[in-house]
Amino acid sequence: MIDDEPEVDVPEDWVTETCRFSGNFKLIAEFEHKETGAEVRVTPYKTYSQPGFCNAHRVILVHAEDGVEEVAVGMEVEHVEDAEEAAVTKMEEFRCSQ
Repeated sequence: MIDDEPEVDVPEDWVTETCRFSGNFKLIAEFEHKETGAEVRVTPYKTYSQPGFCNAHRVILVHAEDGVEEVAVGMEVEHVEDAEEAAVTKMEEFRCSQ
């Protein structure tokens, strides 16, 4: 079941800037790396062209030196849990590469 306020357990070098649900229970989240300022963002994403609510997520890494990296998009991160897992995995990978 989805709580009113989502909580994502982030690695120790990261802080949660924003973490909430959109009107249709898609995750909107922004996490920032304490030392580098890099961000991992999760946003709602539409996989179809008709009008209506977003049905999936987009997870990206934004880094000042490397630019924007798309981590996962569309139906591979359709559910909130999948988007959270992709974001946390990317944060752990980023932490290991620093």
